[in-house]
Amino acid sequence: MIRISPEGDAARPRASRRWVVAAVAVVTCLAAASTALGAGALERGPRIRGVDGDTALAVQQAGVTLVFRADQPLDPRSGDGVRVEPAAPVEVEVAGSTIRLRFTGTIDHARDYRVRIPSLTGRATGATAEAAFDFTTPPLTVTTLERGGAFDRPDGADDRIVRHDLSTATDEVVFSAPRIQEYADDGVGVVAAVLDPDGRADLTRAEPGEEPVALPLPGDGTIGLLRASGDARRAGYVFTGTGDDAQQYISTLFLVDPADPDAGARAALDLEDRPLQADLWVFIPGTSYLVAQTPVGSLILVDATGAAPPRLLGEVGSLRAVLPASTSLVVDGATGPAVLDLTNGALTEIVGGAVDEVSAGTVFLSASSSMAWTATDVVRRTASQPDAEVFRSDPGERIDEVCVSPSGRYASVGLVPSAAGIDDYPTRAEWLGRTSRVVDVSSGDVVADVRGTRPNWCA
Repeated sequence: MIRISPEGDAARPRASRRWVVAAVAVVTCLAAASTALGAGALERGPRIRGVDGDTALAVQQAGVTLVFRADQPLDPRSGDGVRVEPAAPVEVEVAGSTIRLRFTGTIDHARDYRVRIPSLTGRATGATAEAAFDFTTPPLTVTTLERGGAFDRPDGADDRIVRHDLSTATDEVVFSAPRIQEYADDGVGVVAAVLDPDGRADLTRAEPGEEPVALPLPGDGTIGLLRASGDARRAGYVFTGTGDDAQQYISTLFLVDPADPDAGARAALDLEDRPLQADLWVFIPGTSYLVAQTPVGSLILVDATGAAPPRLLGEVGSLRAVLPASTSLVVDGATGPAVLDLTNGALTEIVGGAVDEVSAGTVFLSASSSMAWTATDVVRRTASQPDAEVFRSDPGERIDEVCVSPSGRYASVGLVPSAAGIDDYPTRAEWLGRTSRVVDVSSGDVVADVRGTRPNWCA
């Protein structure tokens, strides 16, 4: 039997007591330091830990919200005096440890902005601090297609897709090819339908500084209604022809991921999981969704990524356009033009002077204002004011098309020389020599005059 010395037994408690005393001292020091740091944090007032929200989207869409996250719960008075410089109308809400700042309208392109929060106040202590957040909005741009001449030209200049920076008066050729049927701008690059001499189309995506990439088609046929969205990260088109699976497709909407072309083209599906036929369709800005109008007149909401099932919006009217600065649609309803709010499904008729003499040459700016155009002039109409002239063409030219920027602040007026001929492209033929004049809708001031046709605002 091994005998344990009582002296050793006595030594262990003394060593343990020394360890406990040391540990208590360390914990006490840490607690004191933590208390000091906590007290310092409370004395200095709240700080902003981060800001969530897309400031770039605020130039083209009303209702964009910035969320400021503080490091402690905030007193409701923290919202007092919050402002944007240069001035922009906002709504402010304080909840928990966040301040939500909502832009009620759109803001200017190419501007430096500062959000000032003069009195961040801690809910528990009342300690205050100032905070500021700076951001710069993107420039005003418009992209056009400059064709090099008639379709059957034996040689000569290529067709070019040019992005015009109207804020700095600079141009950038994003893509060129001998013959381009149509294109779509996704904000970074473009997707183009490139024609061979026989009029057959291939699909290419290009962006500055990168090699063009071929995008897949579902088979042998024709494509049209080409669209692209940087928000949805998808491009799409309507295809008619024979698929690689030997299936016949008629006006079927296909989607492709430009970042993963090897995944192939995917047919959008209707409510019964069949390939979706679309007479018209548009991406919804700031979202991953699109809306398609079927041959029977129904509108269907589709998640372009396939993450959510399609949803029937009903037979509320023919799809006209996305209402500028919004996620709502303009439709031609049974009793006239109306606005379909995609957030709640509400349908609101457009009334008053904005709908006087509605025609194909009417572009809606809001639920209470529109622009009407003829071959010679463009006028702005509102529910409560007389018509205001926005633009008048010069002698020797005529207006061919008018469309508005995503924000609704600017209009692109397509102008054609009176004696211009057609370029004879088999699909999407255009007038030779067409230009696009950009005007401020409110003042009528000319912002820029650019060459080319098919501005991306008209998609």
